[in-house]
Amino acid sequence: MWKLAWRNLVHERTRLIMGVAGVALAVLLIVLINGVFVGAETSMVNYIVRQPARLWLMQAGVENMHMAYSMLPPGLVERVKQIPGVQEAAGVLYVAANVEVSDTLVPSYIFGVEPGQPLGGPWQLAEGRAMPGLTEAVVDQALARRYGLSLGNSINIRGFELTIIGLSEETFGFGSNIVFVNKVAMALGMGVSPQAASYILIRPAPDTDAVELAGRLRSVIPEANLVTQEDSAASDMNLARQMGSDVIRVMNILAFIVGLLVIGISVYSLTLERIREYGVLKAIGARPQQLFTVVIAQAYTCAAIGFIIGLILALGAARMLVDLTMTSVLIAPSDVLRQLPVLVLVATLAALLPIARVLRLDAMLVFRA
Repeated sequence: MWKLAWRNLVHERTRLIMGVAGVALAVLLIVLINGVFVGAETSMVNYIVRQPARLWLMQAGVENMHMAYSMLPPGLVERVKQIPGVQEAAGVLYVAANVEVSDTLVPSYIFGVEPGQPLGGPWQLAEGRAMPGLTEAVVDQALARRYGLSLGNSINIRGFELTIIGLSEETFGFGSNIVFVNKVAMALGMGVSPQAASYILIRPAPDTDAVELAGRLRSVIPEANLVTQEDSAASDMNLARQMGSDVIRVMNILAFIVGLLVIGISVYSLTLERIREYGVLKAIGARPQQLFTVVIAQAYTCAAIGFIIGLILALGAARMLVDLTMTSVLIAPSDVLRQLPVLVLVATLAALLPIARVLRLDAMLVFRA
């Protein structure tokens, strides 16, 4: 029966192409919009969650990184390092600023990191070196690709020309981009002490409980605010949703609903258009179970081909969207696999509706037609 279903599908290729195209476009819509939503939320907290620092120290009254200003006094990093249970601590400077690239201003988050420190810098490098010198910078490879930059080229930040010595990965996001520069150079440009820090990243010792260390740090340094990595990420995630991520979530839900309707209509129409063929099968003695198998086989085949084509289109569209708009699009295999059960359910329901008509169909009417 599966072989018969396939022959019946390819017999009229125009109908098959239209059905597959409907499913493919629906899958493209669902996967791409969901990728934009996941990418927008992930990029907002990527710097926080990818740093190997369980605890974050910031200025009192500050609870997040984005849309916030934090400045800690000189010498505080050394105080933190002296507290029992702290394996590593590093201070970073942070400011939101425009990066001038080929006469274009790119909104960016600038991080000043100390060379040799294991915390604060890029966590994944595509090319070059990770730790910039006084007149050097590390930029994201997507930014470099979009503006035709490579190692050795220059960018300008607040009038300072910096040479690109590294290309990082996973450091661009929803309407913004991360650039790493030398902490001393950044301090001079900001007019603060090189020993000052916007945030202090803290890694507990392997045998130290992070919650216990957090309580100890709060008692020793009451003038600053200490939050866990998870709480800091959650705070920035809430801010991201307030800034527009909720709008993308609504778009994602609407895209999912519309996509499912398109898939259902495409499979339903494809099945209904072949009702005469099913009537012929019934007239020559096909049992209801055999008719059911043919209809379901055709529906699943159409849905499977459309799903594969739609997924390929979504991956290509995501790459184009990243290159053209610098919007982070994250299409994870787990997100794609989660769509499969829903696709199977919708295809099944869309095929079952015409089956009722097939089973009630009078075979003699088919021959009279």
